[in-house]
Amino acid sequence: MKKLLLILLAGIGLVSCCSSPKTSDIAVVPYPNHIEVTSGEYDVKNQPVSCDARTDEKTRRVIEAFAAQLSLTSGGENALTVDQTPSKSGIRFIVDDTQPAEGYSLAIDRCGVELRASKFNGFLYGVQTLKQLLPVEVFGKQAAANAAWTLPCLNITDAPRFGYRGMHLDVSRHFFSTEEVKRFIDMMTLHKLNTLHWHLTDDQGWRVEIKKYPLLTEVGGMRKGTVIRKEWGNYDNIPYGGFYTQDEIREIVKYADENGITVIPEIDLPGHMQAALAAYPQLGCTGGPYEVWGRWGVSDDVLCIGKENSFKFIEDVLTEVMELFPSKYIHIGGDECPKVRWEKCPKCQARIKALGLKGNGKYSKEHFLQSYVTERVGKFLAEHDRIVIGWDEILEGQAPQDAVIMSWRGSDGGVTAAQNGHDVIMTPNTNFYFDHYQSLDTDAEPFGIGGYLPVEKVYAYNIDFPQLNDEQKKHILGVQANLWSEYIKTNEHLEYMLLPRLDALSEVQWTEFENKDYDRFIANFRMHEIYDMMGYNYAKHIFAITASYRVDTDKQAVMMELNTLGNAPIHYTLDGSEPTTNSPLYTAPVALTRDCVFKAATFRNFETPVYSREFKFNKATARKATLNTQPTEKYFFGGASTLTDGYCGEDGYTNGSWVGFLNEPMDITIDMEGSESYSSVSVQADVFFGEWIFGPREIQVLTSDNGEQFTEVGKLVTDAVKEDSKNGVRTYTVEFPATSARYLRIVAPTVNPIPEWHGAKGEKAHMFIGEISVN
Repeated sequence: MKKLLLILLAGIGLVSCCSSPKTSDIAVVPYPNHIEVTSGEYDVKNQPVSCDARTDEKTRRVIEAFAAQLSLTSGGENALTVDQTPSKSGIRFIVDDTQPAEGYSLAIDRCGVELRASKFNGFLYGVQTLKQLLPVEVFGKQAAANAAWTLPCLNITDAPRFGYRGMHLDVSRHFFSTEEVKRFIDMMTLHKLNTLHWHLTDDQGWRVEIKKYPLLTEVGGMRKGTVIRKEWGNYDNIPYGGFYTQDEIREIVKYADENGITVIPEIDLPGHMQAALAAYPQLGCTGGPYEVWGRWGVSDDVLCIGKENSFKFIEDVLTEVMELFPSKYIHIGGDECPKVRWEKCPKCQARIKALGLKGNGKYSKEHFLQSYVTERVGKFLAEHDRIVIGWDEILEGQAPQDAVIMSWRGSDGGVTAAQNGHDVIMTPNTNFYFDHYQSLDTDAEPFGIGGYLPVEKVYAYNIDFPQLNDEQKKHILGVQANLWSEYIKTNEHLEYMLLPRLDALSEVQWTEFENKDYDRFIANFRMHEIYDMMGYNYAKHIFAITASYRVDTDKQAVMMELNTLGNAPIHYTLDGSEPTTNSPLYTAPVALTRDCVFKAATFRNFETPVYSREFKFNKATARKATLNTQPTEKYFFGGASTLTDGYCGEDGYTNGSWVGFLNEPMDITIDMEGSESYSSVSVQADVFFGEWIFGPREIQVLTSDNGEQFTEVGKLVTDAVKEDSKNGVRTYTVEFPATSARYLRIVAPTVNPIPEWHGAKGEKAHMFIGEISVN
């Protein structure tokens, strides 16, 4: 019997069925754009495999590998022949010039399988679909004769929505070996991606051999130590480094090409160049000395644009890079380039004067100096038939018209660029930064940079921007996710952050919007079985519990709501003990009315994460609260109730436990109902100075009996923040004479301006407020 690719929602496994599967039951990721399921099935064991003689050598290798793998795992013999005339039976691969370059058609009936494509990538992607339609054992390393080696009868006509389907890998912050990069490429191939954006240089390490500048890897490839977690100023003092020889680069580029993937190198400039300056200090504005950075963030030290030797260096490096990478695109970074050195550098100021550059009120003359860099480097690349890509900061000033914009600070920059005629790659940090946590329960996760990006948020990204007309939409080349490696030290951790979010990304990139369906995606998900077979490490959050909670002011309780895939049974505890099948069964929202450590788990045939959250109740918890000012829209989350829900947030301002403010102070009124006295207010804030996030400038506490006229009862002016101040969660407490006033108002203005010692001096600071405790 055909083993259908339908996952039991309780996570038990696969089911067998006599009837043919429905279209919605077909478990292929990314989901095909046209699929029609017919009746019957085809037994592939011992069936011949024929290859059209017109296929190229690279395509034949893919077909040969498929036939060999099918023979190995099915325990049969799938002999491959190369035919001038297409066979009428068996598994046939036929060249069809009517198919799109990356498209394919797949027809399976009771007589055989016919896969048609015009180019290598089409055959490659068709094979990936075929393998996912077969028993999962086809991805294994040994025979599984007892598996049902049949395919459902169906017709698929498929081609990708976007021509650019990228994944980014940062090897500067932490280095990954040649074999690990190849394994990364394998995962991309499985999901039909076609572009690897390889971030090879940054402040923390230079990873590509440049023969004309050997010190780039000899000195710039090694840092003395690495900052411990986010304990700025505290280093492990363990030398760390690594780089790829040019032969290793060629090997990886060739391997990628054999898997239908183009490798785009990124040489980040003119900022993020501290590693290069450590090797060649004469290229900086101050002349050094410089060290390869052991901390994360943005260094003020950048290439000196007043020195002509800087451009010679750039062109020499890019010349060798172009010899290694045949990609038509070369990424030059352009992001996060501080201007403080240029502002004080006589040579840079002389260059600005000679070019006649001036600020325009929105951007300084130094911004236009960076535009000069981008344009000059872009012209150099164009002379070699290459096209420049830059992060969206290159729009600040004047970007060259032929530059491709990679929009990472949300989608707005990409939309503006498309409206102005630039080609665009969308990679917004809101949906595609895979270094962000996959769970709000960060204590149970590998330590990370912060944020919260679950699978469903990746999948939800919609690239149909109504503000773009049809011509402007053509400038959207595609979508990419980024995997920055500040806190990702091992390949096991890398795979955990990548999978299964890569599945969701692949459907955003490949599947037409009208064919996307998250419910279908989740209900049929079986990629974890393939990952198990291939030995990949992956996160299991989509099989775990999804928890949400809300303040119920009528009950003065926090209501905890739980769900999971397939409504599998959920058991929970309130005392911090690990749930078992004997723990209370969740059947309805649980009302929390006192301090507790809430834990919940679902039990499947594989281990899934336990949900855990500690609640500390105080006199303001679950009371009615109103914000009198408007938080930053992007960081509104639950608004006022976030501040009175009893949960003291962990470090990570984007995880939903904090409310962000920028243009207005935090101003909140809490209805204490006059039922009990109180004499202190504590305000929790998350600070991260490198991202312009400071604590409150002061905290003012006011009370009222009528909710209209308020009287100040206490005030705290916070200590001035110094350059060596630590990041992290802080609690500020204001004490005052005991009162039972009904209305309590807390006002906390943001820091404005940012102090002189900071790289963003003079700008407004962000402020993130968490729990407000009243006692």
